[in-house]
Amino acid sequence: MRITYTELPREEVLVALGPHWPAQPGATVALIGERVAVTNGAVAVHDADDQPGTTWWAIDGLIIPQDAGPPPNLPGCSLETVPEPAVDHPPLT
Repeated sequence: MRITYTELPREEVLVALGPHWPAQPGATVALIGERVAVTNGAVAVHDADDQPGTTWWAIDGLIIPQDAGPPPNLPGCSLETVPEPAVDHPPLT
């Protein structure tokens, strides 16, 4: 597996992600920000040198689900689930 990280301005990534950002609660995201210096950009994964790879957009150190599919399971990066938002309960009176 060959992985290429390409840094891009956050604004360009937001435009490319379109309706996929922000990640929805319950979605699986890959945390790459702790592993590589690229926070916003593209992550291309080539499973075989003679085959085309797949590219995902990375934003804020995350790869979120997008047209390329769910985030890949990359070496040294963890897969996490976006938490459901906290439910605010009115105070009891």
